[in-house]
Amino acid sequence: MVWCRSILILVMFALPINAEERPQGLMWNRSGLPATLPLLIKTSADADYFLNLKDVGSDQVVFAAYVRGGEFFQVLVPPGQFVLVFASGEEWQGEARLFGVTTHMFTLDQPLRFRATMSQRRGHMIDLTKSSGTTISDLVKCQRLALDPESLRAGKGQFDPLLRDPSGAPEAWPEMPAPRYDVETWTCL
Repeated sequence: MVWCRSILILVMFALPINAEERPQGLMWNRSGLPATLPLLIKTSADADYFLNLKDVGSDQVVFAAYVRGGEFFQVLVPPGQFVLVFASGEEWQGEARLFGVTTHMFTLDQPLRFRATMSQRRGHMIDLTKSSGTTISDLVKCQRLALDPESLRAGKGQFDPLLRDPSGAPEAWPEMPAPRYDVETWTCL
């Protein structure tokens, strides 16, 4: 029985004192902008990653995410141009200590730009699994608005602007419902 307590005490001291539960995904967004642009990160299972996006213009860290090693990771980020700073390690100890004394820090060589147009959302895919170095690819999501035809139905009948009496006053015309649109998104080639 004494040896069981000794083993228990030994195991307790072997565990990191400040170890925290591993988070997953978006930690916080302090940019003041909505996170709508794609960032995919491919990692190996030997380490987890804590990612900071530092705004190029203000030099402030505006976004943070946690990537569990070996798992598919996708997060939406705000628009802007950012320096991506990674911390990696095995035992997460919180934002202040990261992965403790074994934390490995690295920064991508070039800032990455995330932006959107009416028809595209431009982001990036980062592959951290290759021993030859980090691979960065553009990731473009195309999008378009598709009219929902059901949104044009008014009351019991269907709205038809040609049936209104053009000689009547505009306030006598039937009210046209506001059309709804669905956003269709796909990865551009």
